[in-house]
Amino acid sequence: MLAWVGLLASDFLFAQRDCRSFDYQQQLIQSQPSLETSFKLVDNFMQLRVSRISSPSASKMIIIPVVVHILYHYPSENISDDLVKSQIAALNRDYSKQNADTTKIPPYFKALAADCHIEFQLATVDMQGRATSGIIRKYTPITEWTTDDQIKSSSQMGDDAWDANSYLNIWVGTLHKFLGYSSIPGSPAAKDGVVISNNAFGITNAGAFGQGRTAVHEIGHWLGLRHLWGDTYCGDDSVADTPKQQTFTNGCPNGIHVSCNNGPNGDMYMDYMDFTDDNCLVMFTQGQKQRMLALFQEGGPRYPLLFSNGLGTPTEAALPPLNDAPEWFQVKIFPNPAHANVTINTEVDPRWLGKEITIWNGIGQVQMKKVIDSKIENIDISQLKPGVYFITAEKDEDKIRQKFIKL
Repeated sequence: MLAWVGLLASDFLFAQRDCRSFDYQQQLIQSQPSLETSFKLVDNFMQLRVSRISSPSASKMIIIPVVVHILYHYPSENISDDLVKSQIAALNRDYSKQNADTTKIPPYFKALAADCHIEFQLATVDMQGRATSGIIRKYTPITEWTTDDQIKSSSQMGDDAWDANSYLNIWVGTLHKFLGYSSIPGSPAAKDGVVISNNAFGITNAGAFGQGRTAVHEIGHWLGLRHLWGDTYCGDDSVADTPKQQTFTNGCPNGIHVSCNNGPNGDMYMDYMDFTDDNCLVMFTQGQKQRMLALFQEGGPRYPLLFSNGLGTPTEAALPPLNDAPEWFQVKIFPNPAHANVTINTEVDPRWLGKEITIWNGIGQVQMKKVIDSKIENIDISQLKPGVYFITAEKDEDKIRQKFIKL
């Protein structure tokens, strides 16, 4: 019953595709204005190099090592290896035009559909030369992530990126009412990669986003593609063979939808860079392929990936997997009732370290204050009179409010 309710909530939450990549890009520029120049230089590089790619059909296969960072708070969010592998299979299906649903491409767009000659493989070697599965699992006290990039930082209870010149980093977690976002070429290396909701990751065959195409879309951004409408009314995505269109497309339409004077064929809503449901996204174009491949030419921001050792032979054995998930998911205060000492266990969230706790009596008078210095903090309450007391503390949006009895 709970699983059914959860599925209904998920379907309601993601009634339409919500990619935050453009908003995220604007946030980066606002916080670091020099990035706008970096992004423009990369865009100019792609525009110049596209013309040097001789033939779209003659491209060599590009193989990209992938590391998937799984950030989970509840055990159900710790997705399986099989689901991760299904996502890699979905990427290879769509980027190589091996998807069976290319039959949905309208006849007037069929000649434009591209095999991008890009393949994705889970990394076999980590940055230290050790064997790896390419899958990192990490418990976090964070229950929901936004576009502030904390998911990409170990110091913020996320997980640090692996070297962006050698790996595509994918972070998977519970996101706040959106499906994903991506850095674009030219972004800071520590923030380079894509973030995907665990409700839209892998092939689940459930709901509108169960075919793994959220990651296909976001990695398109990571490879320099824009939304078809250029993120403005009848905007330009810098690709010659994608028709201009008024804005994004929701759901799973059919027939010809004309906008921005793009008749007679209308919007290319079946392209992976639109917002259409997974079952109706079926193609990249030859022009999009050329734009992506331009990044891998010498001097391009993705060129170093061609020399990555991420799929090489390990020089050392893999480290044993960490199992750092606590047995509970909230701060514990015990024993209760207590005689001489109360223990506060904050192992679930080390961000409590350095925060002050206050002990109040039953009529609201402060009796003690203490800074939390360790994950297992013992507090001497032997001087308190028998009675009812309250322990309080605050951190960001989190609060501790707990009653205990002193015997």
